[in-house]
Amino acid sequence: MTKRVGAYGAESDIVDYILGITFEIWEQRGVELIEQYYAPDCVIYGLDGITRGNKTVVHQTWQTLESFPDRLLLAENVIWSGNREDGYYSSHRLLSRMTNRGPTRYGPATGNPVRMTNIADCVIEDGVITREWLVRDNMTLATQLGAEPLAAARLMARERSDELSQWFESEIRRVREADPPEVQQAALPEDDPVAFAWRVLDSCWSGDRAAFDRCHAPYSVLHRSPFRHYSGRDEVFDYYRSLRNILGDLRFSVDHVAAQPFSSNGVDIAVRWTVAGTHEDEVMGVQPTGRPLFVLGVTHWRCIAGRVAIEMTIFDDLAVLGQTLDP
Repeated sequence: MTKRVGAYGAESDIVDYILGITFEIWEQRGVELIEQYYAPDCVIYGLDGITRGNKTVVHQTWQTLESFPDRLLLAENVIWSGNREDGYYSSHRLLSRMTNRGPTRYGPATGNPVRMTNIADCVIEDGVITREWLVRDNMTLATQLGAEPLAAARLMARERSDELSQWFESEIRRVREADPPEVQQAALPEDDPVAFAWRVLDSCWSGDRAAFDRCHAPYSVLHRSPFRHYSGRDEVFDYYRSLRNILGDLRFSVDHVAAQPFSSNGVDIAVRWTVAGTHEDEVMGVQPTGRPLFVLGVTHWRCIAGRVAIEMTIFDDLAVLGQTLDP
């Protein structure tokens, strides 16, 4: 039997590459192509686990398709940086539509339809993915499957490996020991997207309302999932206030920024970020524990006239909740 060969490689346009390999692997069920497109020693980081090696990625992909055989990964945006010689970094946001036809970690098949948003940040070198940071909206997945959130979060805590726990600890230490740059209040997204990302996230996580309003259009919208939306900068600010209440002694880090022009007057920015905090307020019935909390997130902004107009932020609420619980 002739081994299937994928249509994309090192010479492909980077957006065409990301959209094309996703379609080949998932919609066309070319799962074996993962061994062409992912390095043998690739590493995928997520709050729900660390995956090493392309053969493990193949196994996990088949497991997902056994649970959701009609899964589709519908592209919403790809924001990228880099070049052919030095390598690319892509941030790929996608809407996943699927039906639960097989067992999952939460129980037997339910027949329920599911919609969720994921973002995959990938490092691509010579046409091969070597590293990936995958942010999944597992809370949205679990609740659509009928799982009780605390029970699902406790299951995730029970499944946490020693390697994952050690990564949490090292990342918390990294963020707390780092010296953040001085925030440039005049930074504009089209001129300096890295400085702008620090400026916006500092206003979100510090609660500086005046700075927040300067960074966000009055009509700004935040999408947290296909079902959770916040309209207007007052609602967006209040959402971040609710997170700040939970995450005491908070520090954050901007870990990667990519930007691409949008239309004639805007720019799309993807930022991967990390937050280290302490559980200091009630969350979903769990009283403050004082435990350290680690959040890995990716945000996509569409900026118009120098301000955030549309935001999509994804992080794994369920895994963060699991950090407050005993297994």
